[in-house]
Amino acid sequence: MGGEPLRFLSLLSAHSGERLKTPEKSGIWQLPSLPHTTKRSLRSAEWSSASSVKPNEELTGKNRRALVRHSAVSWIIQCQNQGGRLGECFQKAAQLDWQGQFFSPRTLEEWYYAHRQGGFARLEGSERRVDAGTQRAISPQLARAILELRQTEPRLTLNAILERLQTQGLLGPETGCSRSTIYRFLQRQGLDRQRLRALENEVGGPTKAWESQAPNALWMSDCMDGPSLKLTGAKAERSWLIATLDDHSRLIPHAQFYCQTKITQLLDCLRQAFERRGVPEALYTDHGKIFTGHQLKLVCANLNIRLLHARPYAAWSKGKIERFFRTLQEGFFPQLRFEPAPDLASLNQRLWHWIEHHYHDRPHAALQGQTPRERFRSVQMRPLPENSRRLFCERITRRVRLDATVSLGAQLWEVPVHLRGRAVQLHRDPFNPEQIEVYYQGSFCGPATRCDKMLNNYFSSNNYEARRRS
Repeated sequence: MGGEPLRFLSLLSAHSGERLKTPEKSGIWQLPSLPHTTKRSLRSAEWSSASSVKPNEELTGKNRRALVRHSAVSWIIQCQNQGGRLGECFQKAAQLDWQGQFFSPRTLEEWYYAHRQGGFARLEGSERRVDAGTQRAISPQLARAILELRQTEPRLTLNAILERLQTQGLLGPETGCSRSTIYRFLQRQGLDRQRLRALENEVGGPTKAWESQAPNALWMSDCMDGPSLKLTGAKAERSWLIATLDDHSRLIPHAQFYCQTKITQLLDCLRQAFERRGVPEALYTDHGKIFTGHQLKLVCANLNIRLLHARPYAAWSKGKIERFFRTLQEGFFPQLRFEPAPDLASLNQRLWHWIEHHYHDRPHAALQGQTPRERFRSVQMRPLPENSRRLFCERITRRVRLDATVSLGAQLWEVPVHLRGRAVQLHRDPFNPEQIEVYYQGSFCGPATRCDKMLNNYFSSNNYEARRRS
């Protein structure tokens, strides 16, 4: 901070009598790291891999912490954009649970200004202790007893829990466990009384109608089942549609049918959408496994896109893109019954022709008679950076074997021989799987090449690098 006085303290002192404001759409736009409530919700939010190599589960602790910090900074920016004072946003964010952690307003302010100066890269800090963020004064037996009391008797106050633990002989002066330690433990588990009361008052169902203020302020993305392709001399092949929709104009930046729905297909759809219509400020998705992995989080963080997730079991919050799917099923799918598409390429060509010449040029009642194309024209597009292709690469961790190879996708790949026995990170281009770059401790070491065992038979083991040089 360079000795500069903390800006949020002065803001709070000047407006201490005002009530803190939260973003108006906090019930609809939920960031990926908003408070977790139960063990069940924690399990449902676990990172799931998008392919057999599990690229989304093998990030370093440094990247994981940077993503948490970026989520907190994005929430503060959203709060400020919706009229909240900066100091009030720091104070409000400090009361939220960020993936089981709570941060002080001072820490959040430091991250906020670090992000303004250097973007996502400045949020990566030094390595932390292995046991950082845990209550070391609470033994496993005491932790189980606290959780059992809270789950069986949720209306017990903290003092009542302390008295019960003392009666059972689990809490005393010799344990070194204070009242505040137990309170923080319950907060981390999402079982403090404030959170439990909030859960009791939560209601389901749609909220008021809302819309983003300008084109490219918010995009929605989702998947749906596509038609089955009856290929000549083969079984019918299933297809799935991955689509993006601009919330303000209802324009479709890109939509495409794929033979599977994995992270590679999602990144391909997003890349084409960014190249065609620019980079949005926020991306709104559900909790599907391809939308909650680390690969998508890293891409959005590096492109300064806020990744937002809908509340579970709240499909009505994505009503605009669901309405597009219905329009597609009623207007485009019937055409395929009379003229089926022979292959996936032909299906996508006909889809995009229908979107460009029918959907984008048709007046929408929700747009006061305007067409999506007319309402989108006022946007100033933010283009992709020049090195954007590297941002979409999958990051896969592997340990190099003694023969200087790694296994990836049931194939052996050769890497530089000096990396034998070391854990390396492979960056694979999802749009060109044959292009793989090898990194060790953040430094580029060279490309990986497919292992040809028959060719290696002609080289001596004392001249292992001969083939790579040739």
